[in-house]
Amino acid sequence: MRQAIRDRISRRTFTEEVLQEKEIKQIKEKILQLNQESGLTVEFRFDGREVFAARSKSYGLFKNVCSLVIMKGPASDPALKEKIGYYGEELVLDLTDMGLGTCWVAGTFDRKLIEVPGGEEMYCVIPVGHIEKVTLREKMLRSAVSKKRKSVAERLTGAADAPRWVTDAMEAVQLAPSAVNSQHPIFHFKEGKVTADVVDNSPTDLIDLGIAKRNFAEAAGGQFEMGNGGAFCE
Repeated sequence: MRQAIRDRISRRTFTEEVLQEKEIKQIKEKILQLNQESGLTVEFRFDGREVFAARSKSYGLFKNVCSLVIMKGPASDPALKEKIGYYGEELVLDLTDMGLGTCWVAGTFDRKLIEVPGGEEMYCVIPVGHIEKVTLREKMLRSAVSKKRKSVAERLTGAADAPRWVTDAMEAVQLAPSAVNSQHPIFHFKEGKVTADVVDNSPTDLIDLGIAKRNFAEAAGGQFEMGNGGAFCE
């Protein structure tokens, strides 16, 4: 399993050190690559502090947020939410490899301060920055999430018949972030094929599906088809 999957945790407390030019260049290059591959219009904003400044939205939840990644794309894309999760998680893992902290954020920020061009939709942002040791609050949140983590058997139908490479990849799915730790996406192993789907009852379910698929693909070494019920391809 990719080490970044094990290392990544949601970081809400950043240092006051801003991103350096070489880091910004690397982030922008990666975003450009992902946009070209996916058709998304993901955007990096060096100074996004005002987005998290409103007390009513995020006061006390985040500290020293400066830079962020705006996750958006064409509203006409039927797989937009899933792509945001799938390619956004790839970016998050790359940022983790760089030693930077990140956090998926869908609700506790001021959307009105992010201008989105006509024909596009923005569903979430990813704060990114330098981090120090894990705070007590973050340790408590991580512990709470770990205790509520669903087993492989709960998230994989056909688990009893699945080969080791599938159950190993499902361990990466267990470590995937999801909105309020809902862990809604379910994977299926049948007749040698792995698929994944989600009931899609909440605004973030398809984003979570994309994130979970990305972690599985990273661990198994392949790609997932887009679409609710899409299959894994080695």
